[in-house]
Amino acid sequence: MRAEDARRLLAGAALSVLLFPVCAAGQQEAAAPAAEEAADFARRAALAALHGPQKIFLESIDADGILLHFLGGPIWLGLSSRQQALLRSAAREHFAQALAPVSGATSEVAWASVDRADESAVAVDLGLRYGTEILKTRWAVQHTPRGWTIEDIVLVDPGLSLAEQLTSLLGAQPVRRRDGSREARFQVLPRVLGLTAILAVVLVFGRRMTRERRTILWLTASVPALLFAVDGWLAFRRALSERYVLAEPLPEQPWRPFQTAALEAQRQGRSEEARTAWMKAIAAGAPAAPVYYQMGLTLRARGENGEARQYFERALQGSPPAPGAAKELASIALAERRDADARELLESYLRRTGPDPDSLATLAVVQTNLRDTPAAVETIRAARSLVGEDWKGAELEAQVYARAGNAAATVAALRPLEPRGKLDRSALRADPAYLPIATEEAWVAFLNEMALASTPTPSAH
Repeated sequence: MRAEDARRLLAGAALSVLLFPVCAAGQQEAAAPAAEEAADFARRAALAALHGPQKIFLESIDADGILLHFLGGPIWLGLSSRQQALLRSAAREHFAQALAPVSGATSEVAWASVDRADESAVAVDLGLRYGTEILKTRWAVQHTPRGWTIEDIVLVDPGLSLAEQLTSLLGAQPVRRRDGSREARFQVLPRVLGLTAILAVVLVFGRRMTRERRTILWLTASVPALLFAVDGWLAFRRALSERYVLAEPLPEQPWRPFQTAALEAQRQGRSEEARTAWMKAIAAGAPAAPVYYQMGLTLRARGENGEARQYFERALQGSPPAPGAAKELASIALAERRDADARELLESYLRRTGPDPDSLATLAVVQTNLRDTPAAVETIRAARSLVGEDWKGAELEAQVYARAGNAAATVAALRPLEPRGKLDRSALRADPAYLPIATEEAWVAFLNEMALASTPTPSAH
């Protein structure tokens, strides 16, 4: 990037920082109250999912609405309270497991954005940070008579809807119609036989006993007899009162073990093993697009960009597709200096999934490479508005310059953080975002400033 372009971009970014509070105030004034309430509700629910209390998150999920939509009104309303509670618990646990943080890893809500809203429905985009990874999610939030509820959570990059996954988890027939009279006979018959056996034992052995021992025998036999009678009555009543039977336990998803093995191998860097497990997951019936997306990530981590590109393209062709594949293809295109392709892919990704700081930062790099400075400035402004805190926005801006290979502009963006105590040079050294300028003279000198300042000056003799 030319020095003149860098100066213009830096000046534009600085101007956007000055104007941001005014713009944000105007946007907040114009935003619908429903959108603000929904975003706040979704953020609090996400924090509860990550840090607890878990009950707040679980109760915020509209499990009844999801199950009503899946099973149909007549069936859902025809279930007993006990059966509804079992399915409701399974639905909420499914959502909780999908967002549960990895043990020992830090987790937080990194950013939030409201995509669209009407009088009752709002789509809230949340970035959930797990350690160094960001999970981009879209929360479908609905206003109901009992307040805001979560209708669905979509894991954006693999394109997985947790509500739709739940229908797969429950199986094709989680509920079947009960033959009440037949079921009642089936439930009662073993209890009747048990009572008959107890009575037969008492009559046979009671005749040979004295009156006192016979009384003890009757009293002893009355306890299991009473249990059989009460249990039989309850089973008989349930068989007649519950019109439907639940599939208990819930059916297993055959691809789950392969998926778990693939993710574990991926975390431990065993790429070939992960790839084999992903292929087995597809063969066992797992949704193809999310798996192809994960396989592409595995191959890209091994540096096999050519083969990774093929899997990402397959992931985009799935029904439904895995949108994150477009972002990965854009990153590959950027590394290969195909900036026009990268821009097209990133803009398509952002239109489909909504904004996030990392994608916007990459887009700003691409726009800078294409000499579209006004667009890059606007993109940086949008990214900084998501991050919120000004010092985090300055870091984001610096990372944009670093990715564009401009060490001088990177240093200029970071310097204002030093007097505020927000500059950690050791963390900057380890941050992969600054690898493109790792050997640049201005960057190396900037990182070594504190070390040079702390080196004692040799005393003169």
